[in-house]
Amino acid sequence: MSDTTSVYTETEHRLHATVRVLLSPGIWLVLGSQIALLFSLQWRAPQNTTPVVSALTLLMTLFALMLFFYLQASAFYALTRDKNPLTIKVVVSAGKEIFAAFLLLTLKAGLLLMLILNVSLYIAMLITGHDLQTVVNAIAPFGVSIGLLAFIFVYWLPYVFVHREFRLFTSLRRALKIAWTRLAHCGFLALLVIAPIVVSELLPAASPAWLDLSMSVLSGLLSWIAYLYCVQVLQQNPTLGAAAA
Repeated sequence: MSDTTSVYTETEHRLHATVRVLLSPGIWLVLGSQIALLFSLQWRAPQNTTPVVSALTLLMTLFALMLFFYLQASAFYALTRDKNPLTIKVVVSAGKEIFAAFLLLTLKAGLLLMLILNVSLYIAMLITGHDLQTVVNAIAPFGVSIGLLAFIFVYWLPYVFVHREFRLFTSLRRALKIAWTRLAHCGFLALLVIAPIVVSELLPAASPAWLDLSMSVLSGLLSWIAYLYCVQVLQQNPTLGAAAA
């Protein structure tokens, strides 16, 4: 295992995270699987297909989704283990010991998000007096709020994998406190996390496929740079996690 205790300046953190992500074939594999998954989710079986074909299509989609989750978890974990560019071999093998814990954490986080959204919609309906469809249509254009939420909890997954802390509320609370203590350095992360979503919101609805694909790749790369930057910060400052406990 490579040394993970080298001291970097803020600029060196940013440069190292950027270069390592760009030079990591394993990251490009995860991005490729993500794009392939997005295209597969948009595909629909013809209406006259048999139930067997429909069931097989559903199973293949679920398999692709689980494969993407595995590769993503594996890359998250592997990036915390050393400072070398991430190889495809490492991404394929590294996730075995943490995938189950990551999948359970993802399910719990998804359920929590759904609960928060449902409660928020219900409160909005009570306040405005509008029906559900009207409220949903009103908030649909504000996709940048997703980026804002990701920015607020940008240290969550880095904290989870650096400290192997798979308890949902504990990791969320500590990640939020860490983000607050590093508020003075938030500009770089805001650029990486929020800017791509703002640009996507400004694009016309009927954008060509190549432009959507380019934005997906760019957004994915910036997200990985943000993740690795946070990992490096946490590894260089282990007391951040302890102080936030």
